[in-house]
Amino acid sequence: MESAYRNLGYVLLLLPLIIFAGFWIPYFSAIPQFDSSITIAVHIHALLLFAWVGLLVIQPLIVRNGAFSIHRMLGKASYVLMPLIVVFSIAMLIKEYRENLAGGMDATAALSADYLSAIQVTMFAVLYCLAIVRIQKRDIAGHMRYMICIALVLLPAGLARTLGYWFGVNQATSQTVCLALIDLCLISLIVFDFRRHVAARPYIVALSVYVIVETGWLAMGRPV
Repeated sequence: MESAYRNLGYVLLLLPLIIFAGFWIPYFSAIPQFDSSITIAVHIHALLLFAWVGLLVIQPLIVRNGAFSIHRMLGKASYVLMPLIVVFSIAMLIKEYRENLAGGMDATAALSADYLSAIQVTMFAVLYCLAIVRIQKRDIAGHMRYMICIALVLLPAGLARTLGYWFGVNQATSQTVCLALIDLCLISLIVFDFRRHVAARPYIVALSVYVIVETGWLAMGRPV
C-alpha cells in the first residue's frame, strides 16, 4: 500500500459511524418492533450493505498489517457479495417506486424520485467492476482508488439520512450536501495525487460521472 494511504482504513472508519447514525432512527432504534414497511428483503439488503461497509474498512487495515492472503480471500468473497447487493438494491428501487405510486405520485414523478438511487446502484456496480479489472491487471493503486470511490458512493446512504432524521433537513437539500461533499472529496484526492505526481484517473472518472449526474438531477428539479 502507498505510504500516503497507509492510514486509509482508519479514515474509512467514519463511514460505518455515519451509516449507523443515518439508520438509527428508521432501523436500529426500531429493533425488534419494525414498521410493516421493513420487509425481509429490506433486512437482507441492510445486512448485505453493512457487510460491504465492514469489508471496505477492514480490507485496507488488513493490507496495512501485511495479511495479504486474508485480503485476497475476503476480496474473492466480494464476488458473491456484490451481485447480491445489486439484486437487492434493485428490489429496493422497485419497492420505493411502488410506494411512491401508492403515495399519490404519477409514474413519471415516481421514476424521477428514484433517479439518484438508481444512479448510485449503477455507479456502485460499475466502480466495483473497474476495481476488479485493475487488480487483475496488477494495478494495485488503481484498484485502491476505485474502492475509495465506492466508499464515497455509499456516503449519502448514511449522511443524507443523518441530516434528515437528526437535523430536519429536507431530502433535496441533504442530497445536495452529500453530492457537494463527494465532489469536494474527489477534487481533494485528485489534487493530493497530482501533487505527488501519481495518476488520479479513478478519481477523475468518478468526478466526471458525478458532474454529469448532478447536472441532470439539477435540470430535473432535484427530485427525491
